[in-house]
Amino acid sequence: MKALHVLIGVVLLLVLLAGAFFVLSSAFAGDARWSEVLDLAKGYKLYAIIGTLLLVFVLLVYALTSFSLPQKNQYIAYDIEGSSVSINTRAVQDFLSRLADEFAAIEELVPTLRVVGSGVDVQMDVKVRSGAQIPELSRMLQERARMMLREKVGLSDVREVRVRVQEIVGAPPTETASGDKPETFTL
Repeated sequence: MKALHVLIGVVLLLVLLAGAFFVLSSAFAGDARWSEVLDLAKGYKLYAIIGTLLLVFVLLVYALTSFSLPQKNQYIAYDIEGSSVSINTRAVQDFLSRLADEFAAIEELVPTLRVVGSGVDVQMDVKVRSGAQIPELSRMLQERARMMLREKVGLSDVREVRVRVQEIVGAPPTETASGDKPETFTL
C-alpha cells in the first residue's frame, strides 16, 4: 500500500507541476497566447471535464492509500487440563523480546511468531555486538526461546526457532598490548 501511495503521489506531483507550468507560461506569454489557450479549452470541454474527474479520482485513491488497515489480532489457543487458553501473539512476541536482556551480545531482538496448525514458528531478528560468537549465541538463543515458550507460556509444539542476524554493531575488539584479542562475548 505504501509503494502505491508513493507512486500515485509522484504521478500527481508531476501532473500538477506540468499543468501549473503550462498555465503560468501561457499567462506570462501575453494576452494573445492566453486567449488562444482559453479558446482551445472551450473546444475540448468534454476532455477537460473527463480529465478533471480523473484527477479527482486519483486524488481520492491517493488519500485512501495513505491510511493503513488495522492489523488483525492473532491468538494462540490451546487446552490445559480441561480449560482453554488464548494468548495474543503480540504478547508472546513482547515476552520473547525480553530475551535480549539475558544476552550481553545482543543489542536488539525483534521476534515474530507465526501460528502453523497447532504449533508455532518463531523468527528472531537480532542485532549482535561485534566480537560475539554468532553460532554459539544463536544456538543458546534458540534453546532459551524454546524453553521459555514451553515452560512459561505453555506452548508444547514449538516447531521452528530461526535466528537471523540483521546487523553486527559496534567497533571490532582491539588487540591488547600482548597481542591477544579480548573476549567480548558474555552470557
